[in-house]
This record gives sequence, structure tokens and C-alpha cells, in this order.
Amino acid sequence: MKVVIVSGSGRPNSNSVRLANKISEHLVRLDIECDLVDLSEMTRLLHHYEGHDDEVLSKQKALLLEKLYSSDGIVIVAPEWGGMLPPVLHNFLLLSAYGSASGFPLGHKPALAIGISTSGGGHNPVSLLKGYSAKNSHLVWLPFHVIINNVDEFIANFAEKDKALCSRQKSIFSRLEVGLYALVIYAKQLAPIRHELTQLSIKHPFGQ
Repeated sequence: MKVVIVSGSGRPNSNSVRLANKISEHLVRLDIECDLVDLSEMTRLLHHYEGHDDEVLSKQKALLLEKLYSSDGIVIVAPEWGGMLPPVLHNFLLLSAYGSASGFPLGHKPALAIGISTSGGGHNPVSLLKGYSAKNSHLVWLPFHVIINNVDEFIANFAEKDKALCSRQKSIFSRLEVGLYALVIYAKQLAPIRHELTQLSIKHPFGQ
């Protein structure tokens, strides 16, 4: 089983990628194979509607789709930028849809949404992700999600969940653990029926 973890920030060395790395380490300890996608390293994806003679763009898109097609589940770490999602994350979602991906790289695969903020936000990214991104990608959002406020402090204390975290952070960490565990369960259960479901999706790929 392989889980792809997407750091949805377009900024290098962001809190999103720091948290994504912590999540990857946590899953590896559970013997789950992980593949980290740092969208700050794939900024050409912002221009994916340009001509196909862009070699860098073509390589980035091919690498991304290869990772997604080989996955069994996905975690998206989405920072709140002015109440919205970062532009490169929007384009990632567009690229994972049926028309751009020439198929369903995330079709009928479970997805866990994690919204983060350096202050008291983080709610809007989860609402935006769950509100529209499944329409043409046919991914399956879990009923669980995680909202992490003051993410800098949470990351700094990640390894000390039983000591340094306050009661609120311990609750968030518990939600994260439950969400990841649920993701693995969903992925195992959906795997045997994914092909059959994808054949149905092909009949109506755009979610009407």
C-alpha cells in the first residue's frame, strides 16, 4: 500500500512540507509506504494550460501523475492563504481530474484533508477541498478531517505528543492519528472494487 502526501504550499520550506514530512515519518513507522509531493518544487504546474512543448512542465506533470496513479490513498496538507487555497494546489486538483489526467489517478481512492494556519484559521481549506475537488477526480473524501491552528507550535512539539502538547494540541494529534488510520482502512477496503467503480466513472466522468 502506498499513500501520497501532498504539501499544498507553493513556498519552499513551508510549514506544509514540514508537517507533511512528520506525517510521512508517522506512517512509515506503521509500515505504510509514503510518497511525498512538495508542490513548491513543481511550480511549472501553474502553467499547465500552455503548449505541450514545455519540457519542464511535461516532466513535472508526468512525475506527478505517476505518483498519483500508483497510490492507494492521499493526504492533502492545505495552508490557508487569505482564506483560500494556494494557486499551485488549485492546479494540482485540476491536473488530477479526468480531463487533464487522461483517466482517474485518484478515482475511488480515499483522501484526508488537513487544513493548517499559523494563526487561528485552517477551516477554509478543508471546506474548499471537500466542496469541489471530487467532482472530476472522483476521489473519496473521508468523513474525518484535521484543522491545525498555530501550526508552527504543533510541528515543534509533534514528537512530544504525550508531554509538550497542550490539551487542545493533543486533541488535534488524536484527530490526525484517527484520520490516518481511517485512511489506511478505507484504502484497503476500496482497493478490490476500485477498478469496477472506475469503469462506472468513465461513463460519466464529469460528475453531472
